[in-house]
Amino acid sequence: MSTPFRLVSDWQKHLKVNGREPTTLEELAVAKANYEHSRRLAEIKALRAKLAALDQFLPALAERGIQLAHRDLCTYDHGKTVRIQTAMCSRDDKLFAALIDLGFREIERKDWGTKEEQVKLKFGRSLVLTIDVTKGATIAATEAGVPA
Repeated sequence: MSTPFRLVSDWQKHLKVNGREPTTLEELAVAKANYEHSRRLAEIKALRAKLAALDQFLPALAERGIQLAHRDLCTYDHGKTVRIQTAMCSRDDKLFAALIDLGFREIERKDWGTKEEQVKLKFGRSLVLTIDVTKGATIAATEAGVPA
């Protein structure tokens, strides 16, 4: 007797459709989509308090022409830090300058490629954001008091 054909490997046992392993490619695609959806919802739930704290800055950012709705908000550390990414691979120097102006302070800066750096900003005791900025330009701009 031959072993039944399986679409999922042993490491993919988390992929289920109606409580069972997928048996067709369509079911496999649905199982993968459901898994990704539940993972993203858990990520958003972990960010709930940070996002609520960030909401208070939306009107002030909008006055400066910045809308966070056009950016991806995620986390890589289980909700400790909100990672704000632009839709395309670009730097967010204007957002950086606005956040500094609104009372955020820079707590960390990492080299993030040839022309950009990843900056970690903090407001109060618990709101921590990470954004990408142009290398060097934002340091000079904030020291001179000029928005980037």
